[in-house]
Amino acid sequence: MFDIFKQNFEIISENNVLPDIKQFYVNKNDIKQILIFLKSTASLYFERLDCIICKDLEDKIEISYLLHSDKYNTKCILSCFLEYSDLTIESVEAVFKGANFDEREIYDLFGVEFTNHPNLQRILLQKSFKGHPLRKNYIMTDERLMYNYE
Repeated sequence: MFDIFKQNFEIISENNVLPDIKQFYVNKNDIKQILIFLKSTASLYFERLDCIICKDLEDKIEISYLLHSDKYNTKCILSCFLEYSDLTIESVEAVFKGANFDEREIYDLFGVEFTNHPNLQRILLQKSFKGHPLRKNYIMTDERLMYNYE
Protein backbone atom coordinates (compact mmCIF):
# COMPACT_ATOMS: atom_id res chain seq x y z
CA MET A 1 0.00 0.00 0.00
CA PHE A 2 2.81 2.43 0.86
CA ASP A 3 5.06 1.66 -2.12
CA ILE A 4 3.89 4.69 -4.13
CA PHE A 5 4.60 6.87 -1.09
CA LYS A 6 8.10 5.43 -0.67
CA GLN A 7 8.85 5.98 -4.36
CA ASN A 8 8.02 9.69 -4.15
CA PHE A 9 9.59 10.73 -0.83
CA GLU A 10 12.72 10.09 1.17
CA ILE A 11 11.97 7.91 4.18
CA ILE A 12 14.57 8.17 6.95
CA SER A 13 13.26 5.05 8.68
CA GLU A 14 10.10 3.05 9.18
CA ASN A 15 8.77 0.57 11.69
CA ASN A 16 5.59 -1.20 12.72
CA VAL A 17 4.08 0.39 15.80
CA LEU A 18 1.39 -2.29 15.80
CA PRO A 19 0.87 -5.05 13.23
CA ASP A 20 -1.51 -2.80 11.29
CA ILE A 21 0.06 0.65 11.92
CA LYS A 22 3.25 1.76 10.17
CA GLN A 23 5.35 4.70 11.33
CA PHE A 24 7.51 6.64 8.89
CA TYR A 25 10.24 9.10 9.88
CA VAL A 26 10.77 11.84 7.32
CA ASN A 27 12.51 15.20 7.00
CA LYS A 28 10.57 18.01 8.71
CA ASN A 29 10.73 20.10 5.53
CA ASP A 30 8.74 17.44 3.64
CA ILE A 31 5.88 17.03 6.13
CA LYS A 32 3.31 19.28 4.45
CA GLN A 33 3.98 17.92 0.95
CA ILE A 34 3.79 14.35 2.22
CA LEU A 35 0.50 15.00 3.99
CA ILE A 36 -0.96 16.53 0.82
CA PHE A 37 0.23 13.47 -1.11
CA LEU A 38 -1.18 10.97 1.42
CA LYS A 39 -4.51 12.79 1.48
CA SER A 40 -4.92 13.24 -2.27
CA THR A 41 -3.54 9.97 -3.67
CA ALA A 42 -6.48 7.68 -4.46
CA SER A 43 -4.62 4.46 -3.58
CA LEU A 44 -3.82 5.81 -0.10
CA TYR A 45 -6.50 8.40 0.73
CA PHE A 46 -5.59 9.30 4.31
CA GLU A 47 -8.40 11.82 4.61
CA ARG A 48 -8.33 12.26 8.38
CA LEU A 49 -5.72 13.60 10.78
CA ASP A 50 -6.63 12.12 14.16
CA CYS A 51 -4.08 14.11 16.16
CA ILE A 52 -0.60 15.59 16.32
CA ILE A 53 1.63 14.34 19.12
CA CYS A 54 4.73 16.04 20.48
CA LYS A 55 7.43 14.38 22.61
CA ASP A 56 10.46 15.97 24.18
CA LEU A 57 13.37 13.53 23.86
CA GLU A 58 15.71 15.83 25.84
CA ASP A 59 18.06 16.49 22.92
CA LYS A 60 15.35 17.05 20.29
CA ILE A 61 11.58 17.20 19.81
CA GLU A 62 9.59 14.54 17.95
CA ILE A 63 6.38 15.54 16.15
CA SER A 64 4.04 12.76 14.98
CA TYR A 65 0.93 12.97 12.83
CA LEU A 66 -1.58 10.13 13.24
CA LEU A 67 -3.45 9.65 9.96
CA HIS A 68 -6.48 7.52 9.21
CA SER A 69 -7.95 6.26 5.96
CA ASP A 70 -11.62 5.38 6.42
CA LYS A 71 -11.80 4.12 2.84
CA TYR A 72 -9.06 1.52 3.41
CA ASN A 73 -9.46 1.19 7.20
CA THR A 74 -5.77 1.92 7.67
CA LYS A 75 -3.73 4.11 9.99
CA CYS A 76 -0.19 5.39 9.73
CA ILE A 77 2.04 7.70 11.71
CA LEU A 78 4.23 10.29 10.03
CA SER A 79 7.02 11.57 12.31
CA CYS A 80 9.94 13.96 12.21
CA PHE A 81 12.52 15.41 14.57
CA LEU A 82 13.15 19.06 15.42
CA GLU A 83 16.47 20.16 16.87
CA TYR A 84 16.31 22.51 19.86
CA SER A 85 18.22 25.07 17.82
CA ASP A 86 15.39 25.19 15.23
CA LEU A 87 11.97 24.47 16.71
CA THR A 88 10.03 25.46 13.60
CA ILE A 89 7.94 23.40 11.21
CA GLU A 90 5.40 24.33 8.58
CA SER A 91 1.77 24.33 9.67
CA VAL A 92 -0.48 21.71 8.09
CA GLU A 93 -3.67 23.53 9.08
CA ALA A 94 -4.32 24.36 5.40
CA VAL A 95 -4.31 20.62 4.61
CA PHE A 96 -6.19 19.41 7.70
CA LYS A 97 -8.30 22.05 9.47
CA GLY A 98 -8.30 19.84 12.58
CA ALA A 99 -4.58 20.53 13.02
CA ASN A 100 -5.34 24.07 14.19
CA PHE A 101 -5.80 23.42 17.91
CA ASP A 102 -3.17 20.64 18.08
CA GLU A 103 -0.55 22.98 16.62
CA ARG A 104 -1.55 25.76 19.02
CA GLU A 105 -1.35 23.39 21.98
CA ILE A 106 2.10 22.16 20.95
CA TYR A 107 3.23 25.76 20.49
CA ASP A 108 1.90 26.66 23.93
CA LEU A 109 3.33 23.70 25.87
CA PHE A 110 6.52 22.86 23.91
CA GLY A 111 7.40 26.11 22.10
CA VAL A 112 7.34 24.64 18.58
CA GLU A 113 6.56 27.39 16.06
CA PHE A 114 4.30 26.37 13.18
CA THR A 115 5.07 28.70 10.28
CA ASN A 116 2.11 29.97 8.24
CA HIS A 117 -0.37 29.05 10.99
CA PRO A 118 -3.37 31.43 10.79
CA ASN A 119 -3.63 32.06 14.55
CA LEU A 120 -0.56 30.79 16.40
CA GLN A 121 -0.99 31.94 19.98
CA ARG A 122 -1.32 30.32 23.39
CA ILE A 123 -4.43 28.22 23.80
CA LEU A 124 -4.14 26.77 27.33
CA LEU A 125 -1.87 29.11 29.27
CA GLN A 126 -2.23 32.84 29.74
CA LYS A 127 -0.39 35.04 27.25
CA SER A 128 2.00 36.38 29.93
CA PHE A 129 3.13 32.86 30.96
CA LYS A 130 6.88 32.45 30.50
CA GLY A 131 8.26 29.22 29.12
CA HIS A 132 6.85 25.96 27.85
CA PRO A 133 6.01 23.61 30.73
CA LEU A 134 6.08 20.24 28.92
CA ARG A 135 9.70 20.61 27.88
CA LYS A 136 12.09 18.50 29.91
CA ASN A 137 14.38 21.51 30.42
CA TYR A 138 11.56 23.61 31.90
CA ILE A 139 12.36 24.84 35.41
CA MET A 140 9.38 25.82 37.52
CA THR A 141 9.85 28.86 39.71
CA ASP A 142 7.45 30.71 41.96
CA GLU A 143 7.46 33.64 39.51
CA ARG A 144 6.04 31.42 36.76
CA LEU A 145 3.24 30.29 39.04
CA MET A 146 2.03 33.82 39.67
CA TYR A 147 -0.86 35.04 37.58
CA ASN A 148 -0.93 38.42 35.91
CA TYR A 149 -4.50 39.55 35.36
CA GLU A 150 -3.66 42.44 33.05
